[in-house]
Amino acid sequence: MSLVAELSDKRLRYRVAHRKNIMDRFSDVQGSQRTIDRKYFSQLWESYTWAAIIGFINNKRVPLGTGGIDNAFKFSVIYNNGGELADALILLALAESDKGYKSLIDPDEIIRVIEEYANGGFEIIQSKLREDDSYFNNPDAFIEELLEREEIEI
Repeated sequence: MSLVAELSDKRLRYRVAHRKNIMDRFSDVQGSQRTIDRKYFSQLWESYTWAAIIGFINNKRVPLGTGGIDNAFKFSVIYNNGGELADALILLALAESDKGYKSLIDPDEIIRVIEEYANGGFEIIQSKLREDDSYFNNPDAFIEELLEREEIEI
C-alpha cells in the first residue's frame, strides 16, 4: 500500500476550542445556516490546512495533549480537494519529523506532525484574534498572515 493511501484513511485531530473559535468561524460548515457574512473558507479542511501551514512557517509545533480533542475529516479530504496542499503537508511533516526517513513507513507519525503544527498555527491565529477580534475580517488578512512571516532560514 502506498503512503498516500495509508494517510488517506487517517483522521486529522484538533482541539475542540480551535474548531469553535477558528474553523467554524472562518469556514462554511456543511449543513449550517448561511449568514450574510461571507466565510473565507468554503470547507473545514481549508481552515485546518491554513493553520497547519502557519504552524510550519512559524516553526510552532504544539502537541495536542489529552481531552477536548475531535476530528471532522480524513486526510483524503485534503488530498482529494487540494492535492498540492496535501503533498506540501506531507513533505513538510517528513522534513520536521523526529524519525527522519523512517517516517516514510509510519503514516501515524506524519499525521501526528501535521496535527501538532496545525495546533501551533491555531494558537498563532488565536493570539492574533485576542489582540484584535476583527483582524481577519478583511479577506486579504488570510493571505497577508502567510506572507508577512519572516523568511525561513535553510
